[in-house]
Amino acid sequence: MNKYSKISNDPVGLGILFGGSAALIWGAWPVITALGVQASLSPFQLVILRIFVSAPILLPWVFRGRNSWQEWRRVFLLSLLAGAPYSYIASSGFNYSSATHGGVIIPGTIMLTGLFASHFFLGDRLNRFRVLGAIGILIGLVFLAFGAAKGGNSASIIGDLMFATAGVLWASYTLMLRVWPVDPVVITARVSFVSLFWVGLALPFTGMPSFSEVPTDMLTMQIIWQGTISSVLAIILFNKGVAILGAARASVLNAIIPVVSTALAFFILSEVPTGLEQAGLLSILVGIFVAMFMKPKSRHSGVIANQEN
Repeated sequence: MNKYSKISNDPVGLGILFGGSAALIWGAWPVITALGVQASLSPFQLVILRIFVSAPILLPWVFRGRNSWQEWRRVFLLSLLAGAPYSYIASSGFNYSSATHGGVIIPGTIMLTGLFASHFFLGDRLNRFRVLGAIGILIGLVFLAFGAAKGGNSASIIGDLMFATAGVLWASYTLMLRVWPVDPVVITARVSFVSLFWVGLALPFTGMPSFSEVPTDMLTMQIIWQGTISSVLAIILFNKGVAILGAARASVLNAIIPVVSTALAFFILSEVPTGLEQAGLLSILVGIFVAMFMKPKSRHSGVIANQEN
């Protein structure tokens, strides 16, 4: 039996493989998107590349499963949280802020929103480590905003707020998947399909943008990345990870997203954070780690230990 067959026979290992692969793709997404913005691609153009490529690819799965009015109302809501509106807001942030900020603020906000939403709406109680992690993330977000402004980029806070909004949207999408469990491929296809509707609503006001000024190699890379890898492959992988591990355990794998984003932004975009930004990045990373991986000792284990002594 080789290592691949072992993984396939281990549901948890398979879930980690799916979720981890999605996290690696999303860790690279801020850098790839920032490269597109630097090459004069607008956020709306990036959304068009994402939706107009992914929707036809996923069309065979759109009408599989239940097609009741109630199901499609849920799809419309999910498309607001993880479809074209989410993509536009997240991509717009790179007009004002850095890929490093986007790669850290979005997953940090996802974690923060998920912690409190799960506590208040799903009965997943906050323990002291989750509270400490949330405080670390909040402090880091403040440090990032003020660090960028102090470094001369006062407009960065606009982008940071867009990244935070995108994080709240995606966290809400994850929680909705927990409440409304659906086939991961089908929901991805339907979100992409309905996103065509949102783009169609915007076109009369914006017109179809021209891509003639974008270098061919950059346009090709963005079509492949935005239209297939990040919008189809990564979402399917993540949804499969959620289906196997559950939303809480799958979200643990998102801890590698800011690490990947920060490293790639440094090596590819030559982004060097200021001292205050570095402190903010560290605070968010530590906060995510504490909230995800540190758990209080159970009273039951303490009782056993006392009995043994």
